[in-house]
Amino acid sequence: MPRHPLALTAWAALSAAAADQQGGETDGAGRGGGCLVWLHSDSEGRLPSLLALAERLEREDGVACLLTLPAEAAARPTCAAALASGAIRPSLRPVPSEAPAAVQAFLDRWRPDAAVWCGGGLRPNLLARAARAGLPLVLAEGAPNPRLLAQGGWMPGLSAAVVPLFARALVTGRVSADRLARAGLPPERIELRPPLEAPPVVLPCNERERRDLAALIGARPVWLAADLPLSELAQVAAAHRLASRAAHRLLLLIAPRDPDEGSAMARGLTEAGLRVALRAEGAEPEEDAAVYLADGTGETGLWLRLAPVAYLGGTLPGGPGGRHPFEAAALGSALIHGPVTAPHTGAWGRLDAAGGARAVRNGVELGHAVESLLAPDRAAASARAAWDIATEGAETLNRLHDLVRAALDGALR
Repeated sequence: MPRHPLALTAWAALSAAAADQQGGETDGAGRGGGCLVWLHSDSEGRLPSLLALAERLEREDGVACLLTLPAEAAARPTCAAALASGAIRPSLRPVPSEAPAAVQAFLDRWRPDAAVWCGGGLRPNLLARAARAGLPLVLAEGAPNPRLLAQGGWMPGLSAAVVPLFARALVTGRVSADRLARAGLPPERIELRPPLEAPPVVLPCNERERRDLAALIGARPVWLAADLPLSELAQVAAAHRLASRAAHRLLLLIAPRDPDEGSAMARGLTEAGLRVALRAEGAEPEEDAAVYLADGTGETGLWLRLAPVAYLGGTLPGGPGGRHPFEAAALGSALIHGPVTAPHTGAWGRLDAAGGARAVRNGVELGHAVESLLAPDRAAASARAAWDIATEGAETLNRLHDLVRAALDGALR
């Protein structure tokens, strides 16, 4: 039981007196038959992970899902695009305001059987009424910062009244675990887990093409500049020349970010004194070719399987940013990147800390990093560390799925 139920009563009274009724259920939408799991995030950044959980619940368990986000996040086009790109399209709604009428209308309309709350931004009225209705609550990546509550954090005892409502909490660090424990969540309900991540996308590959190209490349050392913008070509060419001094016959694979820039890249590489073979013209990575230029990023999965070392383009100073690093990590590549890590700063930081990636500032440092990682033992150690980081979030997703199943079966009630 919460230690401070009077704080919840006082907060409910204050919320009832407020004029803001935003978030009420007014459009007639509602749930269908069968089980429904309510998934909420305090930000759209966790949407891919929740979509992965929703897809698994529907595919493996036949359970439908409702997704909620803060109203301003739910209205962004990126959220609609994320839903449209998924294998399933669960309902996406703005989370109701704390006004009691809006909360009750939401719960009456959807009648969820279990709930997962990701992040902080806890809403006292909403969670308390859900708990009183017998809804088992699971907190994932909770208490990431001192602002645990979305509203009412100034009210004494309110956090301690809300946090114990959760049947289980998965948190990413001891600081977060301690914060929840101080708010009254029993230690046996708290589990330390890696950050929640959707399983990395395994990029496809034509296996016959891979075998043929691998036979042509043979024992030559090889590295990849993936998703490369034209603006970074000169630095990548300089890096290749530097690394080639220590690795005779070194082959560079380039997958241009923009296929239309392929001809300009070929000219630039030739002017830099590098012999280029163009895949778009049917050429192959023959022995005398220093660079094999692909015709876009559509075969990135193929190039990652051929190159044990990969620089992910767009990340050098002034670059536009790059693709998610876990795609490459999932295929066993040792990764290199520049300082421009947005929008995947968190993922790159975890890879760097674990030794699964190397950060460079310019073409010279890129060349030295390539030279170092061409040593098989170093590339293997880095690739293994990257693999571990890229897949550990999927383990957390598995555990969250297990907890939802337990909640639906009544074990967490």
